[in-house]
Amino acid sequence: MKITRILPKFLAKTYQEEDLRRAETQLQYYQTMVRVLKERCAEGRDELKRLKQK
Repeated sequence: MKITRILPKFLAKTYQEEDLRRAETQLQYYQTMVRVLKERCAEGRDELKRLKQK
């Protein structure tokens, strides 16, 4: 559904800009979370491998 059907064009534009900003912020947050979790998994595997060798 187009937001301009409910809101005037200038409000729809403002709403869309804010929605896009929030989506981009959330995307950046989750990309960072993925990177951190990948690092934790790699470190965990390395530590487990090291412990098994002893």
